[in-house]
Parts: sequence; C-alpha cells; structure tokens
Amino acid sequence: MVAAESAARASVRAGSARRAAILLGVALAACASFGRPDRNAEIPPALADLARAGFSFDADVRFVHDPMTVCDGLTCADLVLIDERRTIRLANGAFESPSRLRATLLEIWPRYALPRHSDVPDLTRAALLVVTDGARAGVRDPEVMSSARFYYRQLWNQIPPASRANLPAPDALPALAR
Repeated sequence: MVAAESAARASVRAGSARRAAILLGVALAACASFGRPDRNAEIPPALADLARAGFSFDADVRFVHDPMTVCDGLTCADLVLIDERRTIRLANGAFESPSRLRATLLEIWPRYALPRHSDVPDLTRAALLVVTDGARAGVRDPEVMSSARFYYRQLWNQIPPASRANLPAPDALPALAR
C-alpha cells in the first residue's frame, strides 16, 4: 500500500510540474507575442527618403522609438541631449503609417540643429515644410498632408500679423494632389 501511495504522489507531482512548465511556456510565448514592437527598423528607410529629397540629418544624430514621447498636433518627436549627443525620440503616433513617420521627421528637421524649445513661428515653419515638401520626402498619405495643412493654419493664426510677412497665408497654399 505504501509503495502504491508513494507512486501516486510522485505521479501527481510530475503532472503538476508538467502543467506548471506548460503554463510557464504559454506565459513566455504571450509576453513575446504581445510585447512592445521595436519600431527602430522603420526609421532608416524614412531617413533615406528624406535624404533623397535634400533633408539630411547630421551623422551624430540618433533616432529612437520612445513610447513615452507623445504627439502634440503634427509634432511626434522630441529632441533631447543624451550623453552630449542629439537624440530624436519618436512617439508611437509617428509610426501610424510610413507617411506619418516621414512627416514627423520632416517637421523636426528645421529644428534639430539646437536642442531647444521651439516657439510658434518655428513650429509654423516646420508645418509649412511638411505641406510644401512632404510629397517629395515620401509623405504619400493624404490624411497626413491634410493634418499638416490644418496645423499650419492653426499655428499661422497664432502668430502676430507682423511675424507672418514671410509665411504664405493658409488659403494661398496649393491644393492637395489627390
């Protein structure tokens, strides 16, 4: 009887260990499947498109996907200094589509030379750059181009009239190509 009980207990322990191993395997697979995707591989092709259009970043600038960075209108990137190196952190929203990523990079291009907070005229000029040169830099999504035009209008309206002299009125921009 004792040997039979001992064998039964060993069988139960082995079954419990197998179930625990299976559950652990399922949990690890779920973590791998549902983990945060690495979007950094999408950045080099977008940079290449911008470079072909004449918008190159300096070689020392680092680009990283940062889920903690947030979009504010058209702006989906932050420029920071990390270990004395310029780093452009790209928000999740920048990766909504290839066009959105290119628009985000093009929007920050005129402002990346010096890490500082931009003022409304700088942001307006950056939105205008996306509107005027976005298609040439690979921004193909009409919704992204429409958003750029919308934010340009919003920012342009915030600038004092005297500061608008070198910026086209939103209504004077060429129509979107469909």
